[in-house]
Amino acid sequence: MASLASLPQELVDMIFDDLSPTNIGKVRLISRDHNARFKGLFWYHVFQPLQIDLRPSCVERLTELGDDFEVASHIHDITIQPRRHQELKVSLITPLLTKAFVGLPHIKNIDIKVAYGTNGFDYWKPVMDAVIKSKRRTVEGISGPRAGIQMSKFKLSESQMKGYHNTFINLKSLDITVSVQCERPGLTERFWSFIENIGNQMERLTMRTTRTSTSIPLPNVYGGFLPVNFNLPKLKELRLVDVAVTPMDLKKLLGNVEMEVIDISQCRMMNPKVDWFEVLKHLRDGNFTKIKELRFMISSQHGSELYDLPNLLIDINGDWTSGGDSCRVILRSGLAKHDTVQKNLWDELGANDDQDEFWSSLTDSKWTLPRATRWKRLQIATETYRSAMSRLGYVYSSEYDGQQAWIVQEEYDRKAAEIREEEALDTSQ
Repeated sequence: MASLASLPQELVDMIFDDLSPTNIGKVRLISRDHNARFKGLFWYHVFQPLQIDLRPSCVERLTELGDDFEVASHIHDITIQPRRHQELKVSLITPLLTKAFVGLPHIKNIDIKVAYGTNGFDYWKPVMDAVIKSKRRTVEGISGPRAGIQMSKFKLSESQMKGYHNTFINLKSLDITVSVQCERPGLTERFWSFIENIGNQMERLTMRTTRTSTSIPLPNVYGGFLPVNFNLPKLKELRLVDVAVTPMDLKKLLGNVEMEVIDISQCRMMNPKVDWFEVLKHLRDGNFTKIKELRFMISSQHGSELYDLPNLLIDINGDWTSGGDSCRVILRSGLAKHDTVQKNLWDELGANDDQDEFWSSLTDSKWTLPRATRWKRLQIATETYRSAMSRLGYVYSSEYDGQQAWIVQEEYDRKAAEIREEEALDTSQ
């Protein structure tokens, strides 16, 4: 009878898939052959991923693991999750982390998990500084804190940029959340220069923002937010959430025709109807035939006085160039429901050169119907009301204009009532 140690690796993986490290350890004790065969699997289950907080004592234990070469060789993924309300001693943690990383020559992925509402940069910086000082060029993936890093923090010196560039030469995946109020051209260019600086080998980029302002940011004098010659030559997966971009910026980000995944959600355009059509047309005319997943959530949650598109979702999974209606188009139907249309996006883009004709065909002429625009109209009315009220100042201030506030409130109530009457009439029919 064949022993476990003699089985093919595929069968071993299936058998051991649900076993705990404790049980795998027991298998190692059966014989020398079993120990030799399964000790690597044991260490893998123990240390993948390895999670630490940023207490000095915890980082010192990580250093001790690195002192054992066999153990260190199995530590590839590290999750850094500080304790809640943990006081961070940066001057102490950075050298300790540096020492620990020096002893871990096979680190591939670093995930910094920080609770929402904290300053993500305070945790990002000591970890990145330690990676750079330890010259850990093996790192292939970084997931930054969801708490958000202030965009202004990426104003790095030439030597700092060089340190990032020389260290992250093998970086393939970056997931980063940036905190902004409203993007300013200078800040955004510096941030995207940082991304380009470490992105020569980058294949997967996820970027999202946390913001407090609903204002549409204004691009630079060149009509964009990215540097003029921006390029990520090997990018295959792009995911953006609530990021200020222009069609020109997206064309730069989508510079590699080998793109496989594009997921754009809640990003802001100055002229949505025209701009999003231009981006989609670029994918069709640029012959992006390798796309396996394509998702655009357009105008979601962000109003504009230049309203020209309802909230709209374009969703494709699979080969978007093949025949059949593989594209799912979802748009609002009233305040609580949705309409779904199945289309072939590749064919629609090939058949229409006019944006109005395209959007009409893609949505079966539903994009201008009152029930499709109702949610967006209410959203715009609400945002306009809030903006007007905020400009009036504090209600108990001596400069507060109560009469004007009453006018603003009455105008909003009138618009909201009209929209809700439309909804009630639709529902009753």
